Amino acid sequence: MDNHEEATDLLDTTMSTLTTGVTDLTPQSGKGVIDHWISTLSPSENTKEVVDLLQQLKTQLESGTPNPGEMQQILLELATHTHEMGVKVGPEGDMATRLEALGAALQNVAGQLSNA
Repeated sequence: MDNHEEATDLLDTTMSTLTTGVTDLTPQSGKGVIDHWISTLSPSENTKEVVDLLQQLKTQLESGTPNPGEMQQILLELATHTHEMGVKVGPEGDMATRLEALGAALQNVAGQLSNA
């Protein structure tokens, strides 16, 4: 991330998209956020696995008939990586809290997919 403000804005946008609930999500509402994350995280070697997961999620959304089981697995893996990033950031500032909330939101959406 270039700066804290950019990171905060992207996290806020992502949380807003995720908290609408699975039934209200559309492929279009998620792809823009996913594209932004991919472009933001791609330059870093440390986030290659997360970028790969985001690419997989985007492919699912673009397929026209996403597989809920595969999407659920991708979201759970993204949640795990997000929690790990929050731990690595450390307790200073609000970034760890924001990443923890994002991880929880990803888990929540994954859980909703199993009920959809």
